[in-house]
Amino acid sequence: MNRTVFLAFVFGWYFCSIALSIYNRWMFDPKDGLGIGYPVLVTTFHQATLWLLSGIYIKLRHKPVKNVLRKNNGFNWSFFLKFLLPTAVASAGDIGLSNVSFQYVPLTIYTIIKSSSIAFVLLFGCIFKLEKFHWKLALSVIIMFVGVALMVFKPSDSTSTKNDQALVIFGSFLVLASSCLSGLRWVYTQLMLRNNPIQTNTAAAVEESDGALFTENEDNVDNEPVVNLANNKMLENFGESKPHPIHTIHQLAPIMGITLLLTSLLVEKPFPGIFSSSIFRLDTSNGGVGTETTVLSIVRGIVLLILPGFAVFLLTICEFSILEQTPVLTVSIVGIVKELLTVIFGIIILSERLSGFYNWLGMLIIMADVCYYNYFRYKQDLLQKYHSVSTQDNRNELKGFQDFEQLGSKKIAPYSISVDLTNQEYELDMIAQNVSRSSQQV
Repeated sequence: MNRTVFLAFVFGWYFCSIALSIYNRWMFDPKDGLGIGYPVLVTTFHQATLWLLSGIYIKLRHKPVKNVLRKNNGFNWSFFLKFLLPTAVASAGDIGLSNVSFQYVPLTIYTIIKSSSIAFVLLFGCIFKLEKFHWKLALSVIIMFVGVALMVFKPSDSTSTKNDQALVIFGSFLVLASSCLSGLRWVYTQLMLRNNPIQTNTAAAVEESDGALFTENEDNVDNEPVVNLANNKMLENFGESKPHPIHTIHQLAPIMGITLLLTSLLVEKPFPGIFSSSIFRLDTSNGGVGTETTVLSIVRGIVLLILPGFAVFLLTICEFSILEQTPVLTVSIVGIVKELLTVIFGIIILSERLSGFYNWLGMLIIMADVCYYNYFRYKQDLLQKYHSVSTQDNRNELKGFQDFEQLGSKKIAPYSISVDLTNQEYELDMIAQNVSRSSQQV
């Protein structure tokens, strides 16, 4: 990937991610935004849009994807219950809680606290023995939560300020719950990758073709192997499309959408209130008092509901294009810069402020801790030779494995907040294609 293309994808990733964050805060902010009181229902529309876009993308750009939910003319309940359902429910909870939290917390606080998902990854990783306990990682988790506490701390004797502070604290707990689900989803994906046996024909194809699932990039100063998906002939020999996160999105989006819709119907009870909300009504007076529903307001409302789906779709394409040719460490650094830019644009566009020394100190502590975490993981990678089942394995090592359990016994690559969801979607599609091959041989 040349520098111009790389920068174009980075810009696309930054633009979609930052614009989506600002948009969601504006959509659900009850004071300075539209104040839509049904964030879970709105998120359902996002998933419906993603499902349609991903289906069109697969139809136009990829070979037809085999339906792994069909097995011997029946429904593959095993794959659905073991892989798709837990991942979809965790993802729906992650995204749903994130959007609900925008009703209570500023974008700046949300962005910084969301980075704390690293702490939950380390916690669950140790519990499920994916991580080897290290005192530096434990210290990193403690420092992370100290930073979170400082971010939401706001000393004041005013009653109104205390009420606002209570809402911010509640919203912060929602973000923490979202981060917890994000970390749990990552750990679950890694457990599935370790325990799911893989067929040997992929490795054999690599050996026969002397092709490269993984290659070294001339622009890669770390000389770190990255995914090389330019050689599609190997997978085409199996009549399959190459693994891609869009495939996973197409499978997860309907389940996530149904989960979110049921949650909204039970908790938010959005109908018929959604039709009288500001998203479907236009201001018809200069004083901003009168509003009415028109054809134009309905069209505007529909556009506002589906627009984030387009942003998430483009974000995934850009991020995965970067992951294909760029070392994870580089993507992590780019991701940290993105988080900082999100905070900056939140301050500039939404006029948000970090009030007081404690909030600024908390933000600096969390960002410094995230930077240290990535540095520690990088050093650990050099010393202990961690390998990622999706982006780091050397093709010579891959030839030697007879099944995926052997590959899974290798060290799992360090988690990075910046590549969390897209990388998991890629890995889950690897599992899906493997399950599809396995079911055909039964």
